[in-house]
Amino acid sequence: MTDPDGLRHDALFYDDDRGYLDAITGFVAQGRAAGEPVLVAVPADRLARVGPTLGAADGVTLADMSALGRNPAAIIPAVLRDFVHRHSGRRSWIVGESLWPGRPAATYRHCAEHEAMINLALGSYPLTVLCLFDRDRLPAEALADARRTHPVVRGGAGTGPSVDYQPPEQVLAGCAAPLSPPPGHAATMPVTAAGLGALRAAVAADAHAAGLPADRTDDLRIVITELATNAISHAGGPATARWWLTAGALACEVSAAGGPADPLAGRIPAAATAERGRGLLLVHQLCDLVDVGSAGGTTTVRVHLALPPVSIPAPRSAAGATERGFAPGAFPL
Repeated sequence: MTDPDGLRHDALFYDDDRGYLDAITGFVAQGRAAGEPVLVAVPADRLARVGPTLGAADGVTLADMSALGRNPAAIIPAVLRDFVHRHSGRRSWIVGESLWPGRPAATYRHCAEHEAMINLALGSYPLTVLCLFDRDRLPAEALADARRTHPVVRGGAGTGPSVDYQPPEQVLAGCAAPLSPPPGHAATMPVTAAGLGALRAAVAADAHAAGLPADRTDDLRIVITELATNAISHAGGPATARWWLTAGALACEVSAAGGPADPLAGRIPAAATAERGRGLLLVHQLCDLVDVGSAGGTTTVRVHLALPPVSIPAPRSAAGATERGFAPGAFPL
């Protein structure tokens, strides 16, 4: 993990905005001094502060992590690996913030998985990664996970090996958790080749009724098609699709017979000559969160697409007030 010809993956714990900015500018200066490409991938609000300081520095690329990495599982293929491959033959420098204050708590475990998978998937890559963590505003368990997933930690006490570091396979085993059962009101359909069109139409109709924008509903059609097609192609028995509303999101899952999936499935693109292996990669790119769970010989892939906030205008009068909500029966509540 610290091979000079391979991956270096450090965590830096910052205390305030000055420490944050100093960490980024110092890292960028190191990469530029080496004449190597640098990527700064941080949330949009941070880019607004960092960008003017860096200016139009040669060899430095800025990226919005809150967009590209809204699903932590998409960061390796869409941010890290993409940048390395665009600068093949050279060492790449990437400073990023995958877990920032304000990220939904449901993503914390996925961020820890992502950091562990960097060590598993990119260990031989000529890549220097510095991951930033807010020491004051992130929960203690998130900081503990950062120490378990980074071989080197930087902070107020200096830089040194993390005494809490664990091999990625051990971290992933610790992160694994059974999926909660779908609610009783979840819509359910069998997954069959003949019924694929009807499944797409039913999921899309309920997504539209729930307020999912048209472009995101199109994404969901693609997602359910990929999940159902994978289940039909690879499952050794019947498969089932379910979908329902959660707090602020639409959840959809496909369950089919089969054992645990490769932990890197969907994180590393298939070879250009491969006929399969791109479906889960696409699912990760299109969804806001993806859970994979295996139990009792069945594997379930559950996806989440965030719904836009509901804006309820103030009524013009008590007599004219109306309650905004879903039409009865339009979506399983």
